[in-house]
Amino acid sequence: MPTTRKTVMFLGGSLANSGSLIMICAVLATKEWVSSVTTCKGSANQTGSVTLEYGLFEGKGSHIFCPNIGGDILPFKVLESLKHVGPSKSLHITVITCLCLGLLGSICSFGITLYNSFSNPYETYLGPIGVYVCSSVSAIFIFFSIVLFVVNTEVYNLSVEMAQNKIGNTIVILSDTNNSIGYSYYLMIPAFFCNLFAIIIVYVYQHANYTQRKEQQRPTEDAPKDVMMY
Repeated sequence: MPTTRKTVMFLGGSLANSGSLIMICAVLATKEWVSSVTTCKGSANQTGSVTLEYGLFEGKGSHIFCPNIGGDILPFKVLESLKHVGPSKSLHITVITCLCLGLLGSICSFGITLYNSFSNPYETYLGPIGVYVCSSVSAIFIFFSIVLFVVNTEVYNLSVEMAQNKIGNTIVILSDTNNSIGYSYYLMIPAFFCNLFAIIIVYVYQHANYTQRKEQQRPTEDAPKDVMMY
């Protein structure tokens, strides 16, 4: 059976991993990623605005005094609204893939830390090494998702491309987009730090355990030879 200190430390690590799991699941499930307002102009210099609210998979929209647009913007699938295979669609798929891989890493790390809380596996992939690898993989992919989504939204104008495809009217010119990032996106930040906390907790235990073993060996190493022979 593991010692009390090991049980407490690895339970803390599993708690951090469970926090990352919950955050990533919420990120994937919720739709409050971006709320964008885009100015639209018609052929007669009439102006209005198109508003989109979307997550990774689904979104909805509306328009106010936007010329040459007949009806309302119906709820839509994000990937279907990105009709052409280009940077925006490729980056969006990459963000989803990175989050799924981050979720897989957190699941593996959670299982390893929980297993170590109640047993004594050898120093293999089922020990601290497995926690370091899985939590690091999860943190790296979450970080990629954080960066790539901002690049896709601000640099490649994800909102404008979706709005243009939903309008389907080439006469309308879209410009001056204002993107507001929602809470679903910001949930990735605590998920990232939860993985780092899991790594730090396990490292602290491993370092303390190594130091304790060294302290126990020192009296024998420092003892006089005649005492050791006796």
